[in-house]
Amino acid sequence: MFSLATRLFTTVLLMTLLALTGCQTALQKGLTPAQIAVLKQQGFELTDEGWEFGLSGKVLFGSDIESLNRQSTEIVEQIGKALLGVGIERVRVDGHTDASGKESYNQQLSLRRAKSVSKVLTTVGMKQENIQLQGLGSSEPVAPNDTAAGRTENRRVSIVVSAD
Repeated sequence: MFSLATRLFTTVLLMTLLALTGCQTALQKGLTPAQIAVLKQQGFELTDEGWEFGLSGKVLFGSDIESLNRQSTEIVEQIGKALLGVGIERVRVDGHTDASGKESYNQQLSLRRAKSVSKVLTTVGMKQENIQLQGLGSSEPVAPNDTAAGRTENRRVSIVVSAD
């Protein structure tokens, strides 16, 4: 009935159409307008790293302290619930310190600070495996370390949401 060339052409055409259809139904990358609106509402700012909660509403720590105070815990709970409410389930938590003390100690302290924020996020329903932790020590100050006020600003944790 059909020649070999016709069957081959039809098969190739069908496979090409299926491949193109697969390209059209690929999942959308990036954040939705509703997710971006919630990030802005919560105080996140767009940075080179993604949407970051840190500069406009820091979660600050006392000197040589890794645990969150009550007010900071409530802020992190609110953020976690808001993110989950719009389907944002993956975050990175960056811990920071001031420049007092040895850098190796500061790196570990900053990681413990990130872990304390991570624990709060898991209590509101975020899965631990969806939370990436980084201890950055004093490597990324937002204020000078030569004043008490500057050191206070640098003892913080940032929550970062990637736009991917």
